[in-house]
Amino acid sequence: MTFDAVHTILFILIVLLAGYIIFLHTRLIRKDLIIENIVRKVSGIEKELSMEEIRKVVSELHNFRGKALLLDDKLFDEEVAGFLFSDIKSSVNYIHYTKDEEVALRIMKEGFRFVESFYKTALPLTNDKLDLIIKHNSKKFYGDYIIIICIADEIARYYSARLSEGGIRDLSLENVLTETPPARNENSDNEYILSSHFIKGYVNYRTGEISRNPGFNPQFTSPSFNENISRIKDTAKSS
Repeated sequence: MTFDAVHTILFILIVLLAGYIIFLHTRLIRKDLIIENIVRKVSGIEKELSMEEIRKVVSELHNFRGKALLLDDKLFDEEVAGFLFSDIKSSVNYIHYTKDEEVALRIMKEGFRFVESFYKTALPLTNDKLDLIIKHNSKKFYGDYIIIICIADEIARYYSARLSEGGIRDLSLENVLTETPPARNENSDNEYILSSHFIKGYVNYRTGEISRNPGFNPQFTSPSFNENISRIKDTAKSS
């Protein structure tokens, strides 16, 4: 085989390889656009999604082995979304999943129980619908009921400042917003109960049913909160 023939074959192979790469790249872009379109239609997201945000959704699809993304959920129905996000600009918000409505009702009436760290089971709720989609698909199998926790910004700022002034760094804001002192559970861990006034209510994401807490007050404050800070400071001094 002559040098020219080898050169021609190599050139053809390079052209074919380049064409195949372009074909794969085009299919990848098309796939990303389809996924973005699905996410925007399902969730109502208006903004253009970045490649990184699209990849996050793709990753979620892979994690759940191709299961439908929110297609059977009522999470972004107008009324449910309105309930979830109505206080988002003026408060600090969290969500917690549970499988039993009886538990959801008890939390709404009695407050949110947590051991040591509030953030082990409560997820921050922001005004980013894509962020909620990703969190929802990672937690939705823990239960059909989503508890919504809402603390007014001024309350969060005030008691966070009190903690900072007192040099308290190993506890968070939510450890203070309890109307009863922490109690030891069967595992000898401190169990806290966030006041029920900060429980906005709960939703069933499958049916779209909303249960509102009649005692909800995100601006609620109590002498117990300051007493909690004083007790924590006294405990720290004596230890």
